[in-house]
Amino acid sequence: MRRLLLLPLFMAIASWPSRLFALDCAVLIGTDIPFAVTSEIVTRRAGEAPTTRTQQTHVFRRGGEVTTYTVDSPSLYLRTRGANSLFPVEAFYSTEANDPRKWTYSIDPDVRLIPGQSVSYSADMKSPGGKLRMAARMTLDFLEAGTLDLGGCRVDVLKYRRTLEGLADRHPVSNSEELWFAPALRTTVASILQTGDTEVASTPVEISLNFNRIE
Repeated sequence: MRRLLLLPLFMAIASWPSRLFALDCAVLIGTDIPFAVTSEIVTRRAGEAPTTRTQQTHVFRRGGEVTTYTVDSPSLYLRTRGANSLFPVEAFYSTEANDPRKWTYSIDPDVRLIPGQSVSYSADMKSPGGKLRMAARMTLDFLEAGTLDLGGCRVDVLKYRRTLEGLADRHPVSNSEELWFAPALRTTVASILQTGDTEVASTPVEISLNFNRIE
């Protein structure tokens, strides 16, 4: 049943009209030029009407590092750094400027994901003084490989389910997220997060090489 519900997302992405996108496909995939993805975020809670908002993600690829800004407004954003968006090693919340955080993993965060590979690992997030903010056990289960047509630019993607069980600021946390990760872009292009009776779906509606940068 869950699989049937997710099929329309792939169909919607594949059918986006090319007029929505002002990009050069070869430049986007073949170089490290920065780009931005504008997504529609739909939140569904049991017994409530869905809510919809817009969010933009800025992606900067520099050698072996990727810096990603998840932007709600110029002053409200999350910045992460790492080899790719699935394994950030730094997290900075603009609302908590004095508390930049670092992730550590039981596996190499530079792990190269390949079709068919599933990995399990532990992950800790700490504040500068060493305070443990999160301790969790995570699993990335490979689901399938595919290709998305982003406005005439075909991008290979790996679909994963990431599950998390652990403690965040000493409170139990548990969720499951389905992710469409594009290796060539080194970032996630779509996701569906399930936490309890709340689901948050992120679907891209525009991708561009020209955008107002946070950094």
